[in-house]
Amino acid sequence: MVLPTELNKLALDFTEMKNQSSELFRKITDKSFNKRPESGGWSAAECIDNLIVTGIDYCDQYENALRKVMEKDLKLSGELKYTWFGKRFINFVEPPVRFKAKAPKRWKPDSDINLNRAAKAYQQLQDRYIDLINSSAGWDISKVRLPSPATKLIKFSGLEMLAINSAHQRMHFLQAKKALNIK
Repeated sequence: MVLPTELNKLALDFTEMKNQSSELFRKITDKSFNKRPESGGWSAAECIDNLIVTGIDYCDQYENALRKVMEKDLKLSGELKYTWFGKRFINFVEPPVRFKAKAPKRWKPDSDINLNRAAKAYQQLQDRYIDLINSSAGWDISKVRLPSPATKLIKFSGLEMLAINSAHQRMHFLQAKKALNIK
């Protein structure tokens, strides 16, 4: 089954992140990966660790969204749509960062992370995103809303959860490259 335009774009985003990260991980050492920038902020390892832990939570929540869509038999009959709030939140996370927010306590990254384990986990996460997207073909994942793993006060559609994570990955991947002094 052919993916709708929005899902196809997101699948390409996650594939691109997998390719870029694979190239980056080959070029660095454990020491450089874990070194915090002199100017402050997270190390590249902390950025990647945050993406892994948040990504796992969001993928789990996305699976719930997909299950609900299938249970309700919400087949795709047109375009996938973002809500006004969903679009605004995605833009908030999209680089360049205009406002910094603290990570919730449960998503605070570890400070000493093994490069090879992190690289493997990050690559597996990208594959999981892509598999979930492919499993969504034919389903209207914009029709079901679930609470954000960060706070139960905010709800997003399955489509918005994927797009938020795509933007979040770009944001922290650029931050990781900056911490490594790589352009």
